[in-house]
Amino acid sequence: MNWRTKVKMLVFVVGRGGSTAPLLSSSGAPNYLDLCPPSGYYPTKKRKGRLPVKARLFLPFAFFALFAFPIASIKAATVVTFDDLSETASGSFLANGYQGLDWNNFGVLNAVLFSNTFGLNGAYYGMVSASNVAINAAANPAEIDSVGAAFNFLSSYLTGYSFSNLNIQVQGFSGTTMLYNTTVVASATSPTLFTFNYLNIDRLTFASFGGQDAGFVLGGNFGPHENFIMDNFTFEFVPEPSTFLLTGAGVLTLCAFRKRKRA
Repeated sequence: MNWRTKVKMLVFVVGRGGSTAPLLSSSGAPNYLDLCPPSGYYPTKKRKGRLPVKARLFLPFAFFALFAFPIASIKAATVVTFDDLSETASGSFLANGYQGLDWNNFGVLNAVLFSNTFGLNGAYYGMVSASNVAINAAANPAEIDSVGAAFNFLSSYLTGYSFSNLNIQVQGFSGTTMLYNTTVVASATSPTLFTFNYLNIDRLTFASFGGQDAGFVLGGNFGPHENFIMDNFTFEFVPEPSTFLLTGAGVLTLCAFRKRKRA
């Protein structure tokens, strides 16, 4: 055994805290098994660009916030068909809170039963999904409100109840400020899909006027009047600011992760 081997053995003994375990085998050769590091000990190199533990724990939440929010936004739009309500030919007023909105002077009726009882009219022709439709009672202005949350009014099918070329004025408000004002012309014999895209409003008003008698023969005291028929009302609530903040936090975390990874 040369002097270099003896020096290495001496250094290892000092490194082991002065252990007196034999460093030589019975033949006098170095005991290489005892010179090896303890079982399970493997020195690791410091990895560059590794995120702190807290950041790594937050990373799954960042991915969730980044990808779940767009999916939630896509699914947020609600199509109100009014078909989940149990209705008869006489109809009834829409109750506040239906679909999370407040309804003022909007009635709902079963278009099939109503037409079978009083004759064909715009309620039947304006039915998109069987079998309920909404109507502005007594042809007076009607209103939809959202309390505590803004919403986007996207589109709706509109039809004249007994007047062709019926004018329907639709206004969107945020508080007392009118943001949108559109007048559309509806047929009495087929539903027309009107796209509005009124964004970030909390109040929506409808007023119908004008047009010409469509010639429907209606029984009772049900026409002709300047009512309008509405079906498949499509809207979505505006996400809370906290949702955008969560998404922003996810984006920033992912950017930091990519930056550290490239370092």
